[in-house]
Amino acid sequence: MTTSLGKPVDNNGKSINEFMSDVITVINMKGGVGKTTLSVNLAHVLCYEHDLRVLLVDIDPQFNATQYLVKQATILDHFKNRKTVYDILVPNREEEISLTATRKPPKDPPVKLADYVIQLENYDDGSCLHLLPSSLKLINFEEQAKRGTENLLKKFLTTYCGSYEIVIIDCPPTLSTLTLSAYLASDYYLIPIKPDYLSSLGLPLLERGLGDYRDRFGHSITLLGIVFTMKDNRGTIASEVMRDIRGSGWNCFDASSSLSVKVARSTKSLHDFYKYASNSRYSDEFKAIAKELLKKI
Repeated sequence: MTTSLGKPVDNNGKSINEFMSDVITVINMKGGVGKTTLSVNLAHVLCYEHDLRVLLVDIDPQFNATQYLVKQATILDHFKNRKTVYDILVPNREEEISLTATRKPPKDPPVKLADYVIQLENYDDGSCLHLLPSSLKLINFEEQAKRGTENLLKKFLTTYCGSYEIVIIDCPPTLSTLTLSAYLASDYYLIPIKPDYLSSLGLPLLERGLGDYRDRFGHSITLLGIVFTMKDNRGTIASEVMRDIRGSGWNCFDASSSLSVKVARSTKSLHDFYKYASNSRYSDEFKAIAKELLKKI
């Protein structure tokens, strides 16, 4: 038996190899470009339309993806009783003290994936959509980060999340230890861009920063492409910006998403846009982006 990505699985829909996920980071140094909307709705379409096992990882201290998908009461309960990305990046290790000359190494607490993820959807065919939520605690993360912290997310995904076929990481709009953690854990990245002049100015700087990650850590990930989001179809500026970026040699998706008030309403209603406006052309746009993404992987 194989998945729609051609990966071998057993009859229960679980990966035969320990870690087979395609990990995709969604990143842009500028906020307000539809990054979280793209991450959330891609995750939904890949689950619903393509019957995949999808994990959405929210690594943004503002935890917008978490708030987009989960009711406030559920989030607060999770924060109180369970774990988030913060607990992965800032583990609470117990160190044994010995009276002998030998120092015992710190213990890693036992890990249960169910303590971390919020199961949003599960289907009989094995497809699912789960969320690894973020936390406001990440606001102070840079002050607490220790050497080697940038590898902890990769270690967690590699060790415990092998049953997911696709992992999507929603990043903060900065180059920081958080985005470095996502970079090192990923195979691919997407750059969402709102096609206006200001949103496109940071592209060279972003690529320079990711190139620095590659040179420093010897880890290279593949750009799947630029996805144009929040495209205003009423004027000519969006078309001009898209033409200029494509003309500069950037790898761009053919599919794009349009600016719509329905997106804001879907966020307020705590429904992914794909379900909120399932029969609209806007929903079809996310389906087209997801289809093109799978062809690129």
